Amino acid sequence: MNDSKSIPQDMIQKTLKYRYVIYVVVALAYFFVYFHRTSTAVMAPELVKAFGIAPTALGLFSSMYFWAYALGQLPAGILADVWGARKTMSLFVLIAGIGAIVFGMAGSFNMALVGRFLVGLGVGFVYVPAMRILADWFKKDEFATYSGILLAIGNLGSLAAAAPLVALMGAIGWRSSMSSVGVISIVVAVLAYLFIRNKPRDVGGASIEQIQGLPEAGAGGAAISTTEGLKQICSSWNFWTITIMFFVFYGTIMGFQGLWAGPYLQNVFGMDKAAAGKMLMLMPIGMIFGCPLSGIISDKILKSRKKVVVIGSIIYTLTWIPLTFMGNSISTGLFSAILFLFGFFGGFFVVLYANTKENCDTQIAGTAVGFLNVFVFVGAATFQQIMGSIIAKYPVLASGLISPAAFKSAFMFCFIAMIVAIAIYLTQKEKAV
Repeated sequence: MNDSKSIPQDMIQKTLKYRYVIYVVVALAYFFVYFHRTSTAVMAPELVKAFGIAPTALGLFSSMYFWAYALGQLPAGILADVWGARKTMSLFVLIAGIGAIVFGMAGSFNMALVGRFLVGLGVGFVYVPAMRILADWFKKDEFATYSGILLAIGNLGSLAAAAPLVALMGAIGWRSSMSSVGVISIVVAVLAYLFIRNKPRDVGGASIEQIQGLPEAGAGGAAISTTEGLKQICSSWNFWTITIMFFVFYGTIMGFQGLWAGPYLQNVFGMDKAAAGKMLMLMPIGMIFGCPLSGIISDKILKSRKKVVVIGSIIYTLTWIPLTFMGNSISTGLFSAILFLFGFFGGFFVVLYANTKENCDTQIAGTAVGFLNVFVFVGAATFQQIMGSIIAKYPVLASGLISPAAFKSAFMFCFIAMIVAIAIYLTQKEKAV
């Protein structure tokens, strides 16, 4: 065990101060991860007009982000552990910026798919390296709190992808809007390379283990190979309870917030783009509060990952009841409250990352989160496409609108899936924080 009193104070201060410089740059990158993730909800009508696509094609377009994102998760974890978070994040944020420009300039639907794929692949290499950074620069009892704050900042990106994006599209069009975001993303990639450092020692600082007087990660034993790490991860039932919960929890969130909420508001409630965009902002606003608060409750109050996830997921599931069974009979005020609660308790999913970290060796934290995220974002893609397929089975009304019954069936699927996921998650054997 290290003696923290023997570590020079200037080394400790370098770590405790510089980590916030890194955190700000990571948070800036993550802002655009969420912006791209949910932007399709308000862009959907414009894309349908520009490319003449049906609901199934729209579902494919939006889910392309998640398929690409999922594809990058395991490599992101391995690269974060082996190559380092700095190079990994810088390179792939650059790719995301290029993808946004390709999407903005796309002359065909196929080219738009290519752009969307590049965006998803690029931003798919942000969160896992970010978790690697948190593991190396922040204490164990800070992890859920700072990952929650990071998710809250990401949801500011979702917020920007609602009414503000509608306003920007109204001013310069969706193509110029996406190209502009692509240029900004490239600037963020440069900032990431300039300021992010993989370990405290890279700036002459003390490691978190040294500051806390704990053994260094991996000290006293051989390094864990990627293959051995994956064997450890896959042999854990706790990991699979987390994976199933996350697959469904995040899949249902992105199925609604990330794609079908916009068309739902416009088709069932008769809202225009501007009104729908303002209403959609309530979900990321809810997450901005829910993500960090769930982390604080987990770290400081209940000192339990499982309890916080169970509470959040149950209340989140309850918000699907009025969405599924009440339809356009819901008053605007009640619907606004439901969307806020959807986002607030939906944001409790962030604690699942801390839940994962406590169930694996620190050496393979990046690999574990990357492997988990494969399932998380396959879930998001799967739910968007399944919901699109369910909606497409219903005939379009004479007015040209999608039937409320189509949305009801899609939402029922999400509601039942969450009940099953919670039942499986409850079998997890909890570990002390």
